[in-house]
Order: sequence, then structure tokens, then C-alpha cells
Amino acid sequence: MSDELNPYAPPEAGPGERATTKKKKKQKRPASDAIAEALARLNQHIDDAAAVAVDQKEAGGRLRGVTIVFVVIAAVAIVSMVLAVQTIPSRDPAFALLIIFPIVFGILAVALCAVDLTIAPRGTPARPEATLRSFLKAMAMGRQGYAWACLSPTARAQIVAPPSLGEIPIGSGAFSLATPTGLKDWSSTFIRIGHGQIRSAQVKRASIVREDGDVAVVEVHAIFQAWPQWANIVAAVAFVVIRLLGAILYLVLFLALRKRHEVTFQKTLLRGKNGLWYVYAGDLFEDDAPN
Repeated sequence: MSDELNPYAPPEAGPGERATTKKKKKQKRPASDAIAEALARLNQHIDDAAAVAVDQKEAGGRLRGVTIVFVVIAAVAIVSMVLAVQTIPSRDPAFALLIIFPIVFGILAVALCAVDLTIAPRGTPARPEATLRSFLKAMAMGRQGYAWACLSPTARAQIVAPPSLGEIPIGSGAFSLATPTGLKDWSSTFIRIGHGQIRSAQVKRASIVREDGDVAVVEVHAIFQAWPQWANIVAAVAFVVIRLLGAILYLVLFLALRKRHEVTFQKTLLRGKNGLWYVYAGDLFEDDAPN
């Protein structure tokens, strides 16, 4: 009976034929497993004193270098005004400059300080929504070192593409997030000046969807904008040459050429043993989250 055919046996390859086997689809690991591995990698990173020192260096202080420069200039201008205002006649043209310079540089210094202080200090634990808001603001402001220091090791291992933002023109390519330079090149395709576009991003709302131990999901509502760099140059030249008409031209070009995209999305954050929250996936909308 051993020679009888088994109707349930798989077909055998005939002469000159190769046996075919059905390929199994690669199973995606459960999200919980991927998160657990990412947390383990994050805590290993935190245990590495040299790696943490690099993060702190890249994140920098609360105030940017350009802000400190304007604060110093404003301080010098104010001191100069106080010392010279009593000796220079009020009708002297230099007297007007002594008054104008401190005002202009003082306003710039205060404005820059106010913007910088909206970013949560990276060395101090903050709420996950505050961390994510600071991460996105840092990219938009050009503080790529700070933004990179907010990425988890899992995110830094990713190669990402620019996100799709509706009608807003974006750059193209694939970018490694292993270094701040890679993050800078990536962010210049959609959230920073680059590729012939002036861009901006405004976080309207950031709120926690759920928080479970060292894992949090934050929902962000943001507005992205872009308009051509050439239009900005034309409007600036027109303003210098024809003043009021130039300002009107600037407004007309801005409203006519500006592209705007409003979007709500969610991001996952991980908390390390140092109490700091880190962005789990580099991809902006987590379309290609690590797994």
C-alpha cells in the first residue's frame, strides 16, 4: 500500500522541473515589541556618558549664538547712549542715532530672547507635549542640533523622505538622521528655507492622546507655509526703492503665492531613565515608523 498515491501530499517536481515552495510573507513585529526594543536602545544610549555629552553639546543652551550677539550689541548701544547723551547736543545728527540704535537693537534682542525661551531646556525633564513642540519649533528655527538631540537612537538609525504637505512644494531625496547635518538637509526640504522656498511652521496645538509609563502619544495640529524665495527678494528690493508701494507689493505677492497646509498628526515619544522624552520615529508622520 506504500505505493498508493496520497491525494493530500504536495505535488512532486517532474523531470527537469524545480520544486516550488510558497514564500512566507515577512511578519511585522508587534508594535509593543518594537517599542520595547527602542526603549532598551535608548537606555543603553543614556548609559554611554560620551554619547550623552554629544547630545548636550548639540542641544546647546537656551539662547542661540545670534541672540547673545544682539543682546551684547543692545547693551553696548544703551551704555553708549547713557554716556554720550549728556555731552552731545540734541540737534546733532549723532544724537538721533544714539537714541535709534538702542531702541532697534533692544527690540531685536528682546524678540530673539522671547523666541529662544519658548524652547524647553533639553537638560531638564519636560512634559512629552512640550518636548515635541520644542522639537518641531527647533527644526523650524534652524536649531538642528537641538532637534537631533531629541531623537531616540531608533529614530537616528532611520533614513527618511520629506513628508507630503499638500500643495506646498517640498524637496526630494532620502536622508539619514544619524547626524545633525542629515536632519538639517531633511528639514530644509519641508520646514526650513531651502530649494527656492521660504518656509515656516506653526504648532497650534500639542496634546497628549495617551501616556503609558515611558511611552506617550502626542497629537499635534500644525500649519505649514511656503512661498517662493524670488518673490521675497523682489518685494524687498521694491520696498527699498519705492517704500509704501513696495510694502503693498510684498503683501500682494505673499497672499498670491503663499501655499498653506494645515494638518493633524500623532507622534510617539519615549522616556529614558534620565527623565527626558525622546522622539521615537524620525519620519514626521510616522508613516514609516521603525518595526
